[in-house]
Amino acid sequence: MKKLTQWDESQTHPEIQRLGKTVLVIEDEAFVRESTCEILRSAGYHVLQAANAVEARRVFSSATTPIDLLVCDAVLPDTNGMCLAQLLRWHSPRLRTIIASGYPRSVLRDQFRLADQPQVLSKPYSASSAGPR
Repeated sequence: MKKLTQWDESQTHPEIQRLGKTVLVIEDEAFVRESTCEILRSAGYHVLQAANAVEARRVFSSATTPIDLLVCDAVLPDTNGMCLAQLLRWHSPRLRTIIASGYPRSVLRDQFRLADQPQVLSKPYSASSAGPR
C-alpha cells in the first residue's frame, strides 16, 4: 500500500464529515496510524494518536480540547477497540466512534456482542475508500 498523502474532501467518511474538530486515532500498526493521522491533518482536523489502550487513556484524559471522534482499531495489543471505546464514552457520552477492522462487521457484532454498534471502516482503507459509497 502506498503512503496516503492526498485528501479528497468529497470522499470524507460520513462520521468525520458531520464532525470535524479533534480526532483520536488509536492504532497499533505504526504505518497505518501515521498514514491515517496524516490524511486527517491534511483535511484540517486536530489529530491525537495512540498505539494502545493505555496510551489512548492517557492522551484522552490529558487532552486540552474535547475529543469529538475516535478512529480505533478493533484489535489492540492490550484490549479490543470496542471495549476501549465504551470506556472512553463513559467519560464522554457524545463521543463518536469508528472501528477500523479487517474483519467483517458480522464477525465484530458476534464476537463483541455490543448493543451500541459503532461505524465500521474496513481495512485496508485509503483516503478514497474511507468516503461514502
